[in-house]
Amino acid sequence: MPVIAVRDLTKTYDLGGEIAVRALRGVTVEIESGEFVAVTGPSGSGKSTFMHILGCLDRPTSGGYELDGRDVSRLSRDELAAIRNQKIGFVFQGFNLLARTSALENVELPLLYGRSKAKLSQRHRRAREALAAVGLADREHHHPNQLSGGQQQRVAIARSLVNNPSLLLADEPTGNLDSRTSVEVMDIFQRLNTERGITVLLITHEHDIAEYASRTIAFRDGQIVADQQNGARRLASQELASLAPRS
Repeated sequence: MPVIAVRDLTKTYDLGGEIAVRALRGVTVEIESGEFVAVTGPSGSGKSTFMHILGCLDRPTSGGYELDGRDVSRLSRDELAAIRNQKIGFVFQGFNLLARTSALENVELPLLYGRSKAKLSQRHRRAREALAAVGLADREHHHPNQLSGGQQQRVAIARSLVNNPSLLLADEPTGNLDSRTSVEVMDIFQRLNTERGITVLLITHEHDIAEYASRTIAFRDGQIVADQQNGARRLASQELASLAPRS
């Protein structure tokens, strides 16, 4: 059973009067559990709308969407919120960290909104484990303004992992990072995918970033125009090993 299955998915935004924008035009695709998929396309191609629907942040106008075999396209707001909290981790280009809150507290935030709220000691333990997974075990008390852009994105990734999601959605996660830091972040995504089996879906307009995924789906004008396996995908770990140490 695929983790994601969409059938004839459409999304139309009514801007008033006779103006309507057709963001998605009959998208049909399946993504298997454990895949690492990059979704590419120019601005306005529909890739971000696609991700928002997959992340239960928006509803399709028509068509079906099944997540782990469950039709989520018409669930209530509370049911969608529960799925987002329990099954899906989100990483965005802008990090979205609370400025006056430590890295540890930022990572703990999703644990405050679950159905069964974890005790303080449990929240600390799980947040520390998530920070350790992204190489920031020694930065738990640092605030965002004390961290580099790459470190802030790592905190954001740790936050997305704290509820042990089966699906990780990343929207332009390297958009605000330099080249080397982008490779470091992609190394984390590759390790989470291969070592933990987390399904990763990454939105990017950069073809070199898409090459780190094992599969690339290209959008244009609200439709899928290409869907291919990346036979010899780039390995971030090898690239990092070949780079000279930072001074």
